[in-house]
Amino acid sequence: MESQAAVEEPQHSVVIETPPTTAESSEAPVAETTTGAETEGASTAAAVAPKRMPTRADFPPLSSVIFETQKVQWGPNMKKPESQSASPSPSPGPSGSGAKPMRSKTMQEAFSLDLQTQVTITKAEFSKFVMSVKQSHSVSIESTLSKLSRTFLITGSPTNVYNAKRELVKKLTRPVTVVIQVPSKTVSSIIGPGGRMIREITNAAGGIKIDIAKTAEADAYDADLDDQLINISLHGDVASVNFAKDKILSIVKEETKNATISVAVENKQLIPFISLADVEISEEVTVKAFPNGSEKIVLTGPRDEVKEAKVNVQNYLNTLSSRVSEKKISIPRKFQPLIDAEDVRDKYKVSVLFPTAPGDDTVSFYGLSANLDDAIAYARQSSKQYIVESLEISKAHGKNVAHAKNLLLYFAKYDALKEIKESFKEVKSVLPTPEELQALDNVSINIISKADVADQTKTVRKQIINIVNQLTPSHILAVDDLDYELFHKDIKQALSKAETPFVQLGDYYEGNNTVLLFAKVDEEDFQPSPEEVQEHLKKAAAVLDEVRTKQSKLFTKTVDFDAEHQDTYFSEGSATWNLVLENITSAGGHAQIKLHTPSEDKITIRGDEKAVKAAVKAFESIAANPSKKSKLTVSVPTNTVSRLIGPKGANLAQVRQKFDVQIDVPSESNDTNTEISLTGLEYNLEYAKAHIAAEAKKWADITTKELIVPTKYHGSLIGSQGTYRIRLENKYSVRIQFPKEGEIVTIKGPSRGVNKAHAELKALLDFEIENGHKSVINVPVEHVPRVIGKNGDVINGIRAELGVELKLLQNTKTAKEQNLDTIQLEITGSRQAIKEASKAVDAIIAEASDFTTKQLEIDAKYHKLIVGPGGSTLKDTISKAGGDDIRNKTVDVPNAESTNKVITISGPKTFVEKMSKALNQIVQDIKASVAKELNIPADRQGALIGPGGSVRRQLESQFNVRIEVPDKGKEGKVTIHGRPEAVEKCEKEIFSTIIRDSYDMEIMVPAAYHAFVSERGQLINKLRMTYFVNVKHGNSSKKANKLSRSEQSIPIERVRGSEGEATKLTIEELSAPEASANDNIPWRLTYEPVDLSDILGEEGKNAMTKEQALEAAAAQIKERMDLAPKANHIGYLWCENAKKFNKVVGPGGSNIKQIREATNTLINVPKKSDKVNDIIYVRGTKESVEKACKMICDALNK
Repeated sequence: MESQAAVEEPQHSVVIETPPTTAESSEAPVAETTTGAETEGASTAAAVAPKRMPTRADFPPLSSVIFETQKVQWGPNMKKPESQSASPSPSPGPSGSGAKPMRSKTMQEAFSLDLQTQVTITKAEFSKFVMSVKQSHSVSIESTLSKLSRTFLITGSPTNVYNAKRELVKKLTRPVTVVIQVPSKTVSSIIGPGGRMIREITNAAGGIKIDIAKTAEADAYDADLDDQLINISLHGDVASVNFAKDKILSIVKEETKNATISVAVENKQLIPFISLADVEISEEVTVKAFPNGSEKIVLTGPRDEVKEAKVNVQNYLNTLSSRVSEKKISIPRKFQPLIDAEDVRDKYKVSVLFPTAPGDDTVSFYGLSANLDDAIAYARQSSKQYIVESLEISKAHGKNVAHAKNLLLYFAKYDALKEIKESFKEVKSVLPTPEELQALDNVSINIISKADVADQTKTVRKQIINIVNQLTPSHILAVDDLDYELFHKDIKQALSKAETPFVQLGDYYEGNNTVLLFAKVDEEDFQPSPEEVQEHLKKAAAVLDEVRTKQSKLFTKTVDFDAEHQDTYFSEGSATWNLVLENITSAGGHAQIKLHTPSEDKITIRGDEKAVKAAVKAFESIAANPSKKSKLTVSVPTNTVSRLIGPKGANLAQVRQKFDVQIDVPSESNDTNTEISLTGLEYNLEYAKAHIAAEAKKWADITTKELIVPTKYHGSLIGSQGTYRIRLENKYSVRIQFPKEGEIVTIKGPSRGVNKAHAELKALLDFEIENGHKSVINVPVEHVPRVIGKNGDVINGIRAELGVELKLLQNTKTAKEQNLDTIQLEITGSRQAIKEASKAVDAIIAEASDFTTKQLEIDAKYHKLIVGPGGSTLKDTISKAGGDDIRNKTVDVPNAESTNKVITISGPKTFVEKMSKALNQIVQDIKASVAKELNIPADRQGALIGPGGSVRRQLESQFNVRIEVPDKGKEGKVTIHGRPEAVEKCEKEIFSTIIRDSYDMEIMVPAAYHAFVSERGQLINKLRMTYFVNVKHGNSSKKANKLSRSEQSIPIERVRGSEGEATKLTIEELSAPEASANDNIPWRLTYEPVDLSDILGEEGKNAMTKEQALEAAAAQIKERMDLAPKANHIGYLWCENAKKFNKVVGPGGSNIKQIREATNTLINVPKKSDKVNDIIYVRGTKESVEKACKMICDALNK
């Protein structure tokens, strides 16, 4: 983890337990020796005549007592030497046998400095410096010089010795540079809030220089930590550098004491056999096997323990892999379904893998080698109790094999044999796969059962034959004029919407354009003739006409392209092929590309105009420059190179693979920009260059933001298993770091993403602070299941509705064992939400206490009428009895086929009594009811049903009758069932109000301008309130409502303002009308006056006449119609603070009404709940839009 520019010297220290040495030994000047070692005093002596050079024997001892030479041991494990006195007499000591020896307050420390690391100074400068150190720190210093090093011996108090040594090392040694590598996630802790920690380390180390790299090196990556390594350079003297390094590494050790490591299981077949119970893993390590469906084992805990657990898990997987093997056995397809794979796996821990390729009969048994033979023997033995009978359905309908194959595809897609399977669960019907069907000369269904249920097998066989006989070839219509590759999604959407059963053969067989439409068989009605069935299918196929129109508008182009180059560049999954497809998709269309068509050296392209043009341009570009040796260069900021390369070159490898280019990155660059060379196909190079430039731009914009988050909210902001943090990181491409200790959360990444992530995290923190209140209520033990609800529906509903957290503080089973009457329920949220949640829980408890059950005996023939079509009658009855607001209620009516007469009602007592009376009343009404048929034209029957059946439901509820209307497309009379007086009233209402086709005036409005003319419904309301004129649209009501309520398309990225802007106005010209000009919406005006004279007095009596009101209403509609073609401009007014939109609307909508009337524009002010709630939409002429936007801005600025 570290590299070092200088060799660090060993440092030795020893504490002497004897009294301090004499001052003379350190104060007196020291002479030079003949051996090259010299002793230097603190000051120079005067010049003297030459004399004998002193030897080692001339050195004075460090003590007044001569000791015998001892072998010195340095370091923490040093043993105290046993000294022997030269004199036989004992040395004086303190009296008393229990006294401890006196410890000296001074110490000596010896250390050496390598001559290569020392600065060059003169002897006089050296002596002067040593003397200053001695005086400033009150220590004695002795120094000896050898060929390789200089040794110092410092004597004094521990603190003074330490400080003196630091100063000596700092002044006498050359500066060294040490580089250490730390995980990137620890850098913020090393720097500290506002740089506090790094300043403390720098000051404590004597002001050394510490440089932290902004980006990681290309190959600097710690696989265990899953993190890049950042270089930290330390520059200064050896001692200070080592001090700073130790401090930094201690922070790193603390920050990385916990780790999460994933162990990938490369062999997927091992997964069913993995059991980590026998693997030695520390209790401090949390193990999650295959989380979220992954193929990894995740280990979390202390780093050292996790690394040890990783090794143990890997060894276990290697051992397990050696114990697992595979055996393959040939078993005919017919008998493969007899093998119960789950049973074999449960008994022998052996997986059974069946073949998928057509014609392959090889079955694989994969598991522990010792169990394979037993598992195979068991599979053989257990399959002998079954019998297999083949039913050849291709014999039906004149041995029509193709028809039989189509039927099996239909059976498989719609599970047509589901009822048979559910009725005869001991009999299994096995269909051939679509792949197998292609090669079959006859088509059979295998029926498998045990010998003791032979009767059921016969019944199943008969029922399948019955289904096959009903579905004749005339029940299938083949459509093959639509291209599957281009339009399979459109075909599927159109037919699914029309609720027509269909099978697309292209789903199973490549290049097959055939779509099979199937007619439904109604067993309760007479079978139609083959001609009628085919006519019905052809009508159903008409829904594909829109797709046919789209296909007829396709463009086709042919491009010359060398055949060999086609195979080289456009193989499936190749980089160039993928880039061409991406280019086509980005053009906003789709195209079909056929290589070597119509000849070997040509390519045929068919599709949308934009897509075809994009594809042709791409192919022509590649054909013009087919060489893979083209070169390009791209210039990127030097500080982003390491990120572009990625950990161990991962990012660079992805770029090479995606674009199939060679990338050369200079090893060093002294400029602010680095030139990266690209080699490959020129077409690919252009895309690779754009990609690298975009990535470099993204990484050059890296910034860091901090957010103070109290520790108790960390868990809520991180989310369960880090889900919320991970979502923010992925959404905004940032890294969010929560500290182990402390409150400062750092967000690092591109500036825009950092700002958005910071704002979102801040909003969540504010929410958590606001909603962090708690309250506890008591719930009776017997009512806890009601509070929770089935599968947690009730308690989860309260959570979702009120935004609170609910937690039971005790277990129900434990509470019962302890004979507790109540269990505590903790509610967390805002004060108001807690209050409402408490009320909701209390209401559930009260409802549970008031719960009762009642049974009614009603003849089974009335059950169907009580339930009503689709359960509508029963739902309406429950609603009238007050059941809509009651969660815990049931009304159990036996099935129509059942002979059971009992209807069970459960719920609150009031509800049960009301339901009982209502059901009895229904029976009485049925007994006294009559039926009357009404002649209503088929084209008016839809009005009687209404949107979603609303009109019919209203009539049935209002008059307590039942109305039967023929199905759409079928002729027949409308029948009313009910009491005679109710039937008569209902009939009168139908003919006088519902199907009345009278109106006073009709105006046809082009559909393209309907939304503008109606002012999204505002004008229609205005006509009703001002002129008593109601507007209806006849059979076009649904379409008119859809146009009026359609969501405006707002180009958010273009019109939304950037950070720092308060408002932004964008005005654009409308390119095209929203619907076909030939399509009209009828506006049918009816004058329906209301007498307001009692309210308005004389003013009400002087209201308009019918003709005046209709004329005024028509004039306003035509005025809007004349203005609509000119209203070809749209204004988008964005405001940073959407709360100001209240000023635009004004009290009761007065302001916005005034602006609309003054400018004749269509204005939509978004609601708070809208998806886009910060942009006002204005449509009209250019002048009117500008005027309206100005008035809106003025209102916002008030």
